[in-house]
Amino acid sequence: MKKIAIMLLGASIAALAGKTEETVVQYLEDGQFSLAQAEVKKISPKGDELIRMEGFLYHGAGMADSALVYLRQAYETTPKDPRVSLRLAEVLVWKKDFAHARTIVDAVSVKDVQKDARPWEPGTRRANIYLYLQELQKAQDAFQSVAADPTTPENWGLAVRVYRSQIAAWQKDFPRSILLADSVLRNAPGQVQASLIKGEVLEWQGKYAEARNTYTSALQKHPDDWQLRQRLEKLSWVK
Repeated sequence: MKKIAIMLLGASIAALAGKTEETVVQYLEDGQFSLAQAEVKKISPKGDELIRMEGFLYHGAGMADSALVYLRQAYETTPKDPRVSLRLAEVLVWKKDFAHARTIVDAVSVKDVQKDARPWEPGTRRANIYLYLQELQKAQDAFQSVAADPTTPENWGLAVRVYRSQIAAWQKDFPRSILLADSVLRNAPGQVQASLIKGEVLEWQGKYAEARNTYTSALQKHPDDWQLRQRLEKLSWVK
């Protein structure tokens, strides 16, 4: 009986740690660092779990050196876990260690990402790492995988379309860039980044009046945005 009780206790602790990690990850993705930190303190993790949690917290706080120490240790224990490997790759990008970041992110597949409870988060992180590495097609493909996942929340889906629009613009695929930007603006009229991307593409195409109209419409929703105002001032000559 004692052995069974110990086994059940161990299972309960593991389940609690897993639930805590889900909560911590969600808080960190939402930018609520203090809540994530408080959640970790509730269970006082030990050993590998502590190393993992510390890595997540330091990464969430943007403390690259400390995050690197803990995430490297966690990676040695669980190299196939995209939550660990992608955060480590992202920190390596921050540290400008692009070669090692590329090696790590290339080892993470879409299938690995889809095993996560919130797959749109590691999926978007994976895509952004490729974007940092200027691997535009890989970034576009990774964002497309997030967009195609039916579990991706609407707000994340809109953000992904903004990224895809920007990449298409950099790839000189102007029709696709505008198509993606417009799909965002239909759901979120005046969305700043989509408006800036669309307006810039229209400027590159010499369609200055359309670009001005795009910035003007966005400013009606966001009158204090300096980027929109600056773009509009540059086109003050347009009749």
